[in-house]
Amino acid sequence: MTTISELHEDAALVVTGPPQWAGELELREAPGPEATLLMMDRQGGAIAFSGKVEYGQGIRSGFSLAIADELDLPLDSVRLILGDTDLVPWDRGTVGSVSTMTVGIQLRRAAATARGALVTLAAEHWAVDEASLATSEGHVFISGEPSRRVSYAELLQGKDLRLPIPEDTTTKRAEDFVFMGKDAPRTDALDRVTGQAKYSQDIVVDGMLHGKVLRAPSYGARPQQIDTAGAERVPGFVMLVRDGDFVGVVCEREDAAEQAVDAIRVRWQEEQNLPSDSDFPAALKEKAKEMIVLREEGSPAEGFAQADHVLEGSYFVPHVANVPMETSTAVASWDGGNLTVWSGDRAPFVVRDELAQALDMSQDQIRVIAPEVGGSFGTKGTVGVAQEAAVLAKAAGRPVRVAHSRSEEFMWGTVRPAALFEIRSGFNADGQIVAWEYTAYHTGDRPQRGQRGADTPYNTPNVRISVADSASPLRTGSYRSLGCAANHFAREIHIDEIAATLNMDPVELRLMNLTHPRLSRVLRQTADRFDWESRRNDSSVGIGVAIGYDAGSFVAECVEVAVRRRNLRVQRVVAGIDCGLVVNPEGVRNQMEGSIVMGMGTALREIVEFDSGRLLNPALSRYRVPRINDTPEIEIVMSGDSTTPSTGAGEPGIVPIAAAIGNAVYAATKTRIRDLPIVPRLG
Repeated sequence: MTTISELHEDAALVVTGPPQWAGELELREAPGPEATLLMMDRQGGAIAFSGKVEYGQGIRSGFSLAIADELDLPLDSVRLILGDTDLVPWDRGTVGSVSTMTVGIQLRRAAATARGALVTLAAEHWAVDEASLATSEGHVFISGEPSRRVSYAELLQGKDLRLPIPEDTTTKRAEDFVFMGKDAPRTDALDRVTGQAKYSQDIVVDGMLHGKVLRAPSYGARPQQIDTAGAERVPGFVMLVRDGDFVGVVCEREDAAEQAVDAIRVRWQEEQNLPSDSDFPAALKEKAKEMIVLREEGSPAEGFAQADHVLEGSYFVPHVANVPMETSTAVASWDGGNLTVWSGDRAPFVVRDELAQALDMSQDQIRVIAPEVGGSFGTKGTVGVAQEAAVLAKAAGRPVRVAHSRSEEFMWGTVRPAALFEIRSGFNADGQIVAWEYTAYHTGDRPQRGQRGADTPYNTPNVRISVADSASPLRTGSYRSLGCAANHFAREIHIDEIAATLNMDPVELRLMNLTHPRLSRVLRQTADRFDWESRRNDSSVGIGVAIGYDAGSFVAECVEVAVRRRNLRVQRVVAGIDCGLVVNPEGVRNQMEGSIVMGMGTALREIVEFDSGRLLNPALSRYRVPRINDTPEIEIVMSGDSTTPSTGAGEPGIVPIAAAIGNAVYAATKTRIRDLPIVPRLG
């Protein structure tokens, strides 16, 4: 495997900088010294380094486009190294849709630094002023004399430059872009469709064995008696590993490992009186922890007293599964006291650090490499499968691969927290919202998940917003937009209820109460593209609208549905997004479309069913995710401008979709559905 030292030996120019540029975004910088961000070899090609991982969101393409633009290189001369803890700068993980707005701008600054150095070399080469020079397609030329040019490769011969990013480095203006802001095919598309891209499931190393871990039948179950004789008789069995309640088998083949673990006979002691999904949402309030007040302004009590109308409602979203296309998989290999793990995780440095703690090792002894990741909006940021592979590999003295089955992924992966919302609003006859009380209860033990998106974007003078965690019977974790989509569902359904109470147009009501210019703009443009005014009079379908914000971006979505009893079809979605400067419009469309389809699943049918610590639907045959024939016509409207810094596009699209669908269902049926999923609640 390549080391960073070997890469440095071949580099003619190296640009270093802090691992994550905070700038105006006020994100915390990573610990440790400045890191290598970009290298150029003596052939004039560039290699960029990032701790982010590629799991379908397109950052490899986005980063490549940005670097090629800033360096004035052909796109095929740019290579990205991602997610290898021995090669790339520290990174907190590919989360929060911040890759472009943080690492992306840092890599642009690194590329601009390299381009500046090449211009300086060319000025020395010709003994001319730098201001007279320009760059294009891997060359420096004299402005007005394009025939007088020198290639980057020629300029870098015999050089060994090490450059930090200067504080005053400037990046290109949008009008000077060659690649950014235009539709571009993914740079990794060919590898993906031809099978050349390597996922964790594809990793094979010499001498590799296959491992499986004995799983409890329910949460909290403990083994009381174990008989492993049957496992040891399976052809291909190598060894059994036991450490307390941890029991694993190692075999020559994956099917043998599955047979061996199935052959273990266990008497389990299971926990009694565990809750079921039918206990929710009542259990959320009963087991709530400390209530945190996120915002309190004005006097809600006075606002309600003065309001013409007061409306109350409660709303619920259940636990939903992540259901990644690729189940969690890791390969671990020991070399003396050093450990290498290939694991499809979105946070390889977090996995490295947690492995070091769990195995009582130094971080320097562990290398985590994230191959391509086949889907991850949660679960694949935990150490679980990597630690299992490491423990089994150490015991076996050979590399070991552990791959979760689909049922294991359902049962032992993390789920999006369930949540209950209680909203009370006061508003006047003209539609002005004058008081807003919002109380949310999210399962789990990380308050920031439930707080994301809880604040209201509407300009209301009297506000109180409170969020509490509540005990969870399942392993909760990250999910696309964390709690933002759940919070937006409750708020945007309630806003529509206000409009219905006043017999007002839902778009008009929202615009009346919005003062944020970007949110107002994206809503207007989306409604216009949807042809909202004329569609309101079509009684054959239902239409709905919702707005939202996440990851620094602003979104609005208009939806058309057809409802025939319990047959609900989402027919059309127009979604607007303002994410500032768009690096690759096609990438933004892909992310928005994926978010919308994913959010349709949580809106229409998805729910984790469980009882007494057991999942009742841990298979795709019983857990209904959207299918190809469920996909509606989707149109994306980009309303941002190139003078605004790039913000996130990976998660905002999921934020309003469930509410927009719910509001469209009400328009079609006059039945208000406040609890998800929608389809089981249709008459």
